[in-house]
Amino acid sequence: MATTAPFTTHYDQFIAELTALTRKYGVAIQSVGGVILADAPGEFRNVTYRADISSGDLYPEFAEN
Repeated sequence: MATTAPFTTHYDQFIAELTALTRKYGVAIQSVGGVILADAPGEFRNVTYRADISSGDLYPEFAEN
């Protein structure tokens, strides 16, 4: 897990955009300890999400390159 300044900036930008999406669509995410940070730029370029609305679960799926 990266903790360098560029990744902190990316995390802060992500939170700002997530806030905007929450306000736009009326969907909020509650997560405790569920954040995964990329170790390198582009590492998550193929990520998708599996969402189960009946349980409220949201899982990232990391495709192999």
